[in-house]
Amino acid sequence: MPLDISAIDWPRFGSLMRERRSDKGLTQANVAKELGISQPAISMSERGYPVGLSEDRLALLLATLDIAEGEVPIAGLAEPQADKNVFVSYSHRDREYLNRLLVHFRPLVKKGLIKVWEDSQIGVGEKWRDEIAKALDKAAAAVLLVSADFLASDFIVDHELQPLLKKASEDGTKIIPLILTPCRFTRDESLSAFQAINAPDNPLSGMDDHGREAAYDSAALTIEKLVALPK
Repeated sequence: MPLDISAIDWPRFGSLMRERRSDKGLTQANVAKELGISQPAISMSERGYPVGLSEDRLALLLATLDIAEGEVPIAGLAEPQADKNVFVSYSHRDREYLNRLLVHFRPLVKKGLIKVWEDSQIGVGEKWRDEIAKALDKAAAAVLLVSADFLASDFIVDHELQPLLKKASEDGTKIIPLILTPCRFTRDESLSAFQAINAPDNPLSGMDDHGREAAYDSAALTIEKLVALPK
């Protein structure tokens, strides 16, 4: 039986659309072309206002974005349990690393075990500083994609890293560094106190594909063990 478009919680589903589209490296224009509708229609749908979506197009949208019907949020139902919110902090220059990490996190997301937040989920017109602050406040764990670009970003250091370090100290937020490129991680007193997924002298940039996949899987396993802990 096809999904009832009117029964969908569109604000939540719009966020899921943005997340999956970003994971697959698709633009709104790419998705619109696949569905045979306009790019503004996809933009409006991602903002919670469905436009131009018939039941057939909705089914095609789910297939295009690899969204299972069971993942579609229904209005009036509680959001699937995701007691462990995971914040991912990264430099936009390192987006390719983020995209692959999200693939490894996806099974945990599909099971409702975690809810991952990274800044591509900020919608058009939303107050991005407020959205980041809310995501930081909810984070039970944070994965830091550490690189020279990450450490050189004033915004990351001032608006993401400092609040996360404070939460780690005061609330026990788990900080999980993943070292992407050679950088001064070990010389940063606040960061080097946290155990990284991989050795700082063995960054992902120097690994072969097998090594990188193993590191991403190790990060996912760390999160999986975290969510298995009793509340």
